[in-house]
Amino acid sequence: MSNRILITDSLFIKEEHARKLTDAGFEVERLDKPAATEDELCAAVKGKAGYILGGVEKVTKKVIESADQLKAIVFTGTAWDGFIPGHELATQKGIAIGAAPHLNAYAVAEFGFATTLLMTRDLIGLQRGGNKTFETTKSLPDLKIGIVGLGHIGRQYAQMVRGAGAKRLFYYNRSSRPEFEKELDIKALDKDQLFATCDVIFVALHVGAGKHYIDRDDINAMKSNSLLVSIADPLLFDLDALHARLVKDEIRGAFDENIKEERFTKLPLDIWYTPNESSAFNTGRTVQEVSDSCVDTMINLLNTGEDKYLMNPDYRK
Repeated sequence: MSNRILITDSLFIKEEHARKLTDAGFEVERLDKPAATEDELCAAVKGKAGYILGGVEKVTKKVIESADQLKAIVFTGTAWDGFIPGHELATQKGIAIGAAPHLNAYAVAEFGFATTLLMTRDLIGLQRGGNKTFETTKSLPDLKIGIVGLGHIGRQYAQMVRGAGAKRLFYYNRSSRPEFEKELDIKALDKDQLFATCDVIFVALHVGAGKHYIDRDDINAMKSNSLLVSIADPLLFDLDALHARLVKDEIRGAFDENIKEERFTKLPLDIWYTPNESSAFNTGRTVQEVSDSCVDTMINLLNTGEDKYLMNPDYRK
């Protein structure tokens, strides 16, 4: 049986983590690329017992089919199923899948909070070289703030904006969360109400919510000059409707994702987004905690087949 572990990219799993794997009796092999191709992964997984997914590559069915000795895959993040589209086949082949769920929640919420302040106070326009010399902006206590998705990230964001002075918080969730309403002093609204009434809308949803979950009606309902802040996958949005309102300067936006369509690159610079891949999670603290967790999970899955962060318990069948 193989004792080799493949690690992709080098943001996560530093030398100290590689030594821990080596001390546990495993041999580490790196593919130091953030976005390995399918063919590169098919070659790299051969002969490996473990695979720590540290980049943004996609583990397809073809990759899983190429894995001849693979026993465990561990993803360095929360939304593991989006990066392992071949997860059903992996489960059928008896491959355990681990992840680091919600360990990035604080960092992502902090990013959303920071971009909310950036856009609300118009720090882009008012900076040296910006297009404004003087402007009276609104402040958090003046704004109705809506949160779409009151999960780990949404709750952390609510605490941050409340702590900074926001007074009127609302949320929409597919299932109501009354256990958090009193704690966060936040009120539930229907989705259409939230989009029509809030000045700032923070979207913190998993891509599993579905394509165009934020649809044309939602986007068109947004008030003039309202702000959409998103740490979610662009697939969740009707991009035609979103672009139409952004390009007319009817609404503003800040996105932790490059939408990767040329028409969005031509928008004014005060429509803010990360130029490449997601950056919201990327703090030193988060990278350290996720790396620590993923190494422990990999060792546990290979040695015992069990871990608190096992994502597909049906693999045992």
